[in-house]
Amino acid sequence: MYFYGISGSNKIGGSSYFIKMGDRKFLLDMGLDPNLPGSYPKYENLYRKKLLTSMGDLDGVIISHAHLDHIGSLPYMLKEGKKVPILTSNATKILGKTLLLSAPKESDEYIEIFKKDEIESIFSLINPTEGVIEKDYQINFYDSGHILGSKMTEIVTKDERVLYTGDFSLKNMITAKKIPLASIQSPDILLCEGTNLTKNLNSYINERLGFIRYANKVVANGVLLIPAFALGRTQEVVCLLKNAMKSQLLKRVPIYVDGLSIEISQLYNQLGINVLDEDVKIASKRFYETMDNSPKIIVCSSGMLLQNSKSYLYAQKVLKNENNSVTFVGYQDKKTPGFKLLYQKKFNFKANINRFSFSAHGDENEIFQLIDRLKPKKVVFLHRNLKEDEERELEKRLVKIFGKNIKFYFPKDGEELNL
Repeated sequence: MYFYGISGSNKIGGSSYFIKMGDRKFLLDMGLDPNLPGSYPKYENLYRKKLLTSMGDLDGVIISHAHLDHIGSLPYMLKEGKKVPILTSNATKILGKTLLLSAPKESDEYIEIFKKDEIESIFSLINPTEGVIEKDYQINFYDSGHILGSKMTEIVTKDERVLYTGDFSLKNMITAKKIPLASIQSPDILLCEGTNLTKNLNSYINERLGFIRYANKVVANGVLLIPAFALGRTQEVVCLLKNAMKSQLLKRVPIYVDGLSIEISQLYNQLGINVLDEDVKIASKRFYETMDNSPKIIVCSSGMLLQNSKSYLYAQKVLKNENNSVTFVGYQDKKTPGFKLLYQKKFNFKANINRFSFSAHGDENEIFQLIDRLKPKKVVFLHRNLKEDEERELEKRLVKIFGKNIKFYFPKDGEELNL
């Protein structure tokens, strides 16, 4: 297999990878990088390196899930690639289209690249599939445990078997199906996400229990504001809160959902995951202006308090009362208000600030478990953010744990591998 990392190899954001197996050519994901506003990954390098003469040369584009850093540059396929099959799940098509069309509501700069007619056009070309069988290759999808509709992709030819994890988690999520590890054969090559490589996160169960205990303290007298990513994190947190209330682990108070989180949660309901019900209220328009400080929980986007997003507007009011709390449940980019509030203590506020890890990415232990279970011949780590010395030390540990029968690779963006 030939591998070329277009974007998202040694960084988190804008994931897109070109692979060639025999004469077959595929793109794995087509994301956007939030740190490069208004620009696609450098797909022109595929032409410069003579890997493609046009996007139409591809045998398929495989989209692992609906987050913008994996699906956001898909409209680029309208440039000479309209006839190329776009392979993804039904949930990813539905969620991804809504996310791209609605992203401006989150006031994030990089959405300026989206054009409504382009988004409508590209998604109209997608026929969701559960797999592909051709005479010289086969593509199989497996649930990846990350968010609703997320898939691992297995590509099999007569010569080799490749598994692309996309984003994955071995945790027992409420709103995402678990990886069917027993059904996946050992691949020759594992293209593995490394978001949390070298990180061992607190037990997901312990983190959830700690979160519920903290929520109980806050809602005894105040408002708990939870900024959450509209897709995936909002729904997981809301379902956890509802379950805790039903189990009497959490005081029963009103739960409100607002921002883009509303629209995505409505789609979850349509796709069979019951997020919005009699226990969860959709916030009325401009509720952030009229709300009082009586006990309640508000879960809304954006997860990083992006300026002028709904969570940002709620925070202006919630932060003024010492009984309230702004509690983060996701990653905070250093440039965002969420990071500045959480780590730099900027802004004037009286409320409590807290953070719990609800990562839907496998940590080091989970990644090692996956490798141990699948026993691939080669592992290529992608979607990672490590320094070179950290990678060298990690490779030594991997060899010590798994022996020399497995080869490990840490490609940079723009790097080629002949595997």
